[in-house]
Amino acid sequence: MLVALCLRQSVVAVVSNGKPFYDGVLDRGAALVLPSGVEVSGTFHTPADFLHVYVPARWMTEWLDDAEAPNVTSSFAAAPLHVRDSVVIKLTGTLLRAVHGRASTSSLYADGITLSILARLLENIAARASIKPARPSSVSPLEAWRVKIAIDFIDQRIDGSLTLAELGGAVGLSPMHFAARFRAATGTSPHTFILRRRVEHAKTLLATTRSTVADIAFSVGFRTQAHFTTVFRRHVDDTPHRWRAKHGRSESVAARGV
Repeated sequence: MLVALCLRQSVVAVVSNGKPFYDGVLDRGAALVLPSGVEVSGTFHTPADFLHVYVPARWMTEWLDDAEAPNVTSSFAAAPLHVRDSVVIKLTGTLLRAVHGRASTSSLYADGITLSILARLLENIAARASIKPARPSSVSPLEAWRVKIAIDFIDQRIDGSLTLAELGGAVGLSPMHFAARFRAATGTSPHTFILRRRVEHAKTLLATTRSTVADIAFSVGFRTQAHFTTVFRRHVDDTPHRWRAKHGRSESVAARGV
């Protein structure tokens, strides 16, 4: 399935399975949901700019089945949909910034925003079908053994980037199921949990080693010391240097190059 998020106002004519689907102005922030297996073509009469989100069909099938809404499933699979929603517009802007972000956590953050966009689109589709989707509270928390596997996987990859697909794969779940069930089990999103985990690892290194703050930042998955300092301050309410002065060891002279 393809979700095409419009980034600038365009005039377009879209044909689905040989029949006209949309012909006119497509506003900035509009979303075109194009199901797998549906033949779609378009003619653009003005310059256009879209952000494409590709979603494996099995993810949406699992998610829609969880909603226990067969009419939504059939609506989703039968033909393209045009959705314009203020929440999707805001999330699209956030997703675009995440995609262009340079932080090591940008991929996971973008995954989370994408799931939020898809959830909002599902709400729109369900509303059109007069069906109430399953409530988030009905999501079963991730089993303790799966939580442990996920945390171990995070710790093993703490120095690099992580995606929801990798985390879900580690515990045998799709990214959508993993994200929802992980939040239900831990009370936080995978992205936020991993940031906290990186900060905790950094605190241990600050307290027990003489490595430079820059080296510690890289070793716990941040690409720049500046981003590390920003995240650390947000979670600890102090900078790495000041926290180390209170709780740990100062950097070695050799490490500072002095």
